[in-house]
Amino acid sequence: MKAKIFNVDSCEKALNLAAIEFGVDKEELDASKVEGGVEVLTIVDGVDKAKAFLQSILDAFGAKGYIEKMTRGNTIEFSIDVKDMNGVFIGKNSKHLLAIQTLLNIIVNKYYSEEEQKTVLLDVGRYRKRREATLEQMAVDYAKQVTKTKQVIKID
Repeated sequence: MKAKIFNVDSCEKALNLAAIEFGVDKEELDASKVEGGVEVLTIVDGVDKAKAFLQSILDAFGAKGYIEKMTRGNTIEFSIDVKDMNGVFIGKNSKHLLAIQTLLNIIVNKYYSEEEQKTVLLDVGRYRKRREATLEQMAVDYAKQVTKTKQVIKID
């Protein structure tokens, strides 16, 4: 969680300053007087906020599906499956997927200090898993071809 000591005389002033600096609502902060000022810290879990945001996107599109959240160390992975609408959430060249993932990353990490920053990944309809498997197979195939022909291969 983010925490900072503000050199002010009241909790209300510290909350106002922290809300602006942290980019969160005052209701998502807690303040207490400490030696040297007022300490303010975030009290909301950024991962839960990101999951709620992702659900609001699904709701806005009228997409029926589920959101799965997995946490491993500092990596948070959201996986959604919305059946017929997976392509809409992936987008051409996975641009929609990457845009949503970037937004989720911003939402999650505004509640954590620099030392606690999280890596946020999004997978839609197991697209990322399938794409990784395809790229791994392509790498093996190209390696075999280069070994066999001793010719340089250029790939995107």
